[in-house]
Amino acid sequence: MTEHSKMTAQEAKQKAEAIRKVILDTYHREVEPSPFFSDLRAGTLTRPRLQGWIKNWYSFALEVNTGMGTVYHQFVGFFKRHPALEDRIAQKIGEEFTTPAIGGHARMLPVLGKALGVTTNEMIECELIPEARGLVDFFVRSWIDIPLAECFAVHMEEEIFGFISRDFRQSLPKYGLTNEDMKYFRVHEEADLDEDHGGTNQAILEVALQEGFGNERAGWPLEYCGRIAVQMIGNFYDGVYRRYT
Repeated sequence: MTEHSKMTAQEAKQKAEAIRKVILDTYHREVEPSPFFSDLRAGTLTRPRLQGWIKNWYSFALEVNTGMGTVYHQFVGFFKRHPALEDRIAQKIGEEFTTPAIGGHARMLPVLGKALGVTTNEMIECELIPEARGLVDFFVRSWIDIPLAECFAVHMEEEIFGFISRDFRQSLPKYGLTNEDMKYFRVHEEADLDEDHGGTNQAILEVALQEGFGNERAGWPLEYCGRIAVQMIGNFYDGVYRRYT
């Protein structure tokens, strides 16, 4: 980890809040009003598009969670010096793999898939569309081989999964799904919009900036990290909408 100029606590908080604003603005401008979500909320999204979504989403849900486990090891020196942040990242990783039971969040997807007419094997063996492959590989790489500040600037986008989960939870009853079918979204909505859970990545980023780990590689300013993360998600949903009818 290469040190950069250090920020005061106030400067770091202002920088992180500016990145969060970029993330939320990008979501509200590019993802929330997109055709996929407009149709989902209207109750007019086709079943093939819903099925295409979950087939391609399964790999993301599983691989990003396993990728997140490596970030603790990659930056263990940083976390050893900040036990409060170490506690938060450890709890976050633990929740992903144990809530609501062993196997964690991804294990709830087969239940949802069955309700949508998709088998577990179809999700496991899915040959991802290009937009889904780009999403998976971008986010996995963002856990395992980018600098500390960039890593957590990218993952501040986690908050928007709370909004996306709420859209699905509120809309899927129109497609005949039950509350039990949608447990995956209820868990994510609660976790990703919770201030403590959702704020972990921002808290880590702020301390990283204070300690001088805010080095920005050419083409990777931290605001861009937040924006491109949201745009990759939007690109995924646009791809599903375009490729399935």
